[in-house]
Amino acid sequence: MKERIPEILAYMQETVTQDLTVEETANHFGYSKYHFSREFKRLTGFSAADYLSSLKIELAKQALLRNEHSVTNSGFDVGYSSIGTFSTTFTKKTGLSPREYKQQVEALYSVAKKYEETTTVVVGHKDPPVSDASRCHISVHYPEGYQAGITFVGFFKSPLPNHRPVVGVALIKKSTHLFEHIPNGSYYLLACSIEKTFNPLRYFVLDDCLRGRVQQQLHFPQDHDQAFNIQLREAIPEDPPIVVNVLKLLTDSIKK
Repeated sequence: MKERIPEILAYMQETVTQDLTVEETANHFGYSKYHFSREFKRLTGFSAADYLSSLKIELAKQALLRNEHSVTNSGFDVGYSSIGTFSTTFTKKTGLSPREYKQQVEALYSVAKKYEETTTVVVGHKDPPVSDASRCHISVHYPEGYQAGITFVGFFKSPLPNHRPVVGVALIKKSTHLFEHIPNGSYYLLACSIEKTFNPLRYFVLDDCLRGRVQQQLHFPQDHDQAFNIQLREAIPEDPPIVVNVLKLLTDSIKK
């Protein structure tokens, strides 16, 4: 099944708005639901159901931001039969309800532009940093000639960035950072970068932004005090959507 993952991901992307289910996807490729679900998560690091849900939220987010649809129509158009379920899922993955997301674009964009000219901001911590924690050093490498606006790097519980990172950082005018308060556990180190721009949508629709990751899962305290390099590259079709609202993480951290 490993060699078929790009084909499976492409199929899910193409048919997600048709109220596609994991079982239907498994049947299409000739697998039982149980075998498909188990192998899909083993090979990708995230569940097929979570991937489908994130694809739907990403499409709905883009429709909302481009003023193509109302909240209700955006939910229906991406395959949700219940607006309540759509709103709950959207809020869980982005930190804002669909209506709030649409209304706060300009405010969040203003914060991003302001802090593009200032300093690095640590993001992600919902609680005070724990004492029993690890640290590591990261270096981000950009393609030649690339002008970074804000680069987000975070430790996620899944390689699918549809949730708040355990801890992260918004790098501004920097390419290195020493993380000092990483709670002990197992994480994926993911990064994405938004190029300097005056288009607010570029800070919210991240489907074509540069991204990168450390390929192996990191384990702390085993990887305590290690150094990791992240090479940013252009998006490819197999990449999962970046659903997490990085500007909301930034503004929440600034307020704190």
